[in-house]
Amino acid sequence: MREGDDIAAHIRTIYEEFNLEFDLDFEDDLIDVPRSFAGGAFWIIEDAAGIVATGGVMPNGAARVIKRMYVAPRGRRLGLARHLLQACLGWGDFVWSELWSDVRFRSAHRLYMSEGFRPGPVRVLTDPDASVERYFRLG
Repeated sequence: MREGDDIAAHIRTIYEEFNLEFDLDFEDDLIDVPRSFAGGAFWIIEDAAGIVATGGVMPNGAARVIKRMYVAPRGRRLGLARHLLQACLGWGDFVWSELWSDVRFRSAHRLYMSEGFRPGPVRVLTDPDASVERYFRLG
């Protein structure tokens, strides 16, 4: 697996694109991705320039929790997000799948809903941006 710094840099770039502050203290699962995703799975798609997309999954009781789905601008509209989402959905045997996603990530929400996810409530995080996230569930 790639070093956490590379993964964090990839995600930081996407945060900057959406004018979000990246705070590694709040995003502490990125400090040691192998440890943070032990018991789950984490995928990285790369090209010659580096990381293009990431996605992970963790078990939580009867749920498969999808996390860290981020695609760099140069990798969008190529099916990478759908590919990662399918990898996440194929991991393990769970009753349902769920994820939280910032309300600004509208194209990701369209993907989730096209795969059968239903939107649910929103929550406000205690991160530096007081980000608002929407819950999505499949199953």
